[in-house]
Amino acid sequence: MAIDQIACQKCGSTLASLLFCFSCKTIQSISHEINHFEVLGVSISYEIDEVELEDRYQNLSLQLHPDFFGLASESEKSLSEKASAILNAAFKTLSKPILRAGYLLSIFSQNEKLNERLLPEGFLAEMFSMQESIDEMLESENKSALLITKDELNIRREKIESEFAPLFKRLAKFQNDYNLLQQLQIKLNAERYLCRLLDRINS
Repeated sequence: MAIDQIACQKCGSTLASLLFCFSCKTIQSISHEINHFEVLGVSISYEIDEVELEDRYQNLSLQLHPDFFGLASESEKSLSEKASAILNAAFKTLSKPILRAGYLLSIFSQNEKLNERLLPEGFLAEMFSMQESIDEMLESENKSALLITKDELNIRREKIESEFAPLFKRLAKFQNDYNLLQQLQIKLNAERYLCRLLDRINS
């Protein structure tokens, strides 16, 4: 999915980000709900060039940061603060695969009610057992066993993440495929569960 080209509200130049015009150095009035991809000027896709994303974020940060609007009008200061908050939220979401997947799924599934608790068959029982093992390792301070378990969980998490890209590519072609939407939701539910166990180990 591509982002529609939108012109600057002041000079008419095509915007690289809906927050700011690099041609006339003007922050855009935020009059509608813009999505994170529009904020950073990247295509609506799970697959993102992380280096490019970081560069876009840094370039926009330098232009929008409230510290650079100390002598500006109150309306400009307010607009800078709002734009910076939107930019930071967008980058935080798109720079992390699990957050990006969840956000992108919410865009595709706006008209569908997905089961956000459904997990792969047998997954929950396996995770309950692993949780008990982790609790025992933590109680006994078995650091070597915890490291092994952490590695195992990360491998499983990375495997799920590797499956997102092809599924989202299919979804771009068949946007109304409920089964595909739910399949992505199940994988996302499973990864979130794995992340909770990893947080338990790291706490």
